[in-house]
Order: sequence, then structure tokens, then C-alpha cells
Amino acid sequence: WPEADVPVVQLSLNRRLSAREHFELAKRLAPLRDEGVIIAGSGDFVHNLRTWKRAGGEPYDWATHFNEAVKAAFVRGDDDALIDWVDLAEDAQLSVPTDEHYLPLLYIAAQRAPGDDVSFFNDVIEGGSISMTGVRIG
Repeated sequence: WPEADVPVVQLSLNRRLSAREHFELAKRLAPLRDEGVIIAGSGDFVHNLRTWKRAGGEPYDWATHFNEAVKAAFVRGDDDALIDWVDLAEDAQLSVPTDEHYLPLLYIAAQRAPGDDVSFFNDVIEGGSISMTGVRIG
């Protein structure tokens, strides 16, 4: 893609919206897929900088557990579980102490159409507490 001319539009998150309101807004973007528009979200399933280990090391158990819970909800198409992420797993608050890195995931979940495949890439947790897992739909 070195010669690609791909226009990019960046959207900012409205901090006043609830997770459900973000999801509903994102659903309104879904028709853009039919026009060849790629919707990309940049964030983390797990993002706890307070517990990040500079030297790396193994992921915390709670980080792995929550990361897997998010992936499982995505695979089964459980949008409500993704939206109500605080109740998704007992590790939720530790894994997502603030939601600005989690909310972009809802924009991706809202693009999913019936029958779309879901796959994950770069499924690693850095520094013990930062999930780098990516989601691909379609």
C-alpha cells in the first residue's frame, strides 16, 4: 500500500456519552461499510497504566481474564455485555479503570452485521496490563 491514497477522518469521543450512547452512535456509521469505508477503532481492551511493568513480563491474571472475556463476548455477538463492560467480569474495573481506551471497541462492535466473521490479531498483553489485541470484522 505504499502508493495508496486513503483518506482518513479521525473522530473524537464525546466524554459526556454513556457506553450505550457511543454504541448507538456507532451503529449509525455502519452503512458506510457498504460504501467501502473502513471503520477503525484505536484503544485497548485492558488499559491499566498504574500496574504497567516497564520491564515487561507475564500478563497479570486479571488482565488475561478480562481480555478473554471481551473476546468471548465479541465472538458470541453479545453487544450488551460489551456495552455493560463493568459487569462483564469481576476484573473489569481493574482492567479498565477509565474507559477512554475501551470505548473505541464499541465502534467496531457496532459495525458487525449478521454472518460477519470475527477474528483477533496481535493478541498480546504488554507490560502485564495493556492489551494490544485487535479485532477484525468481516
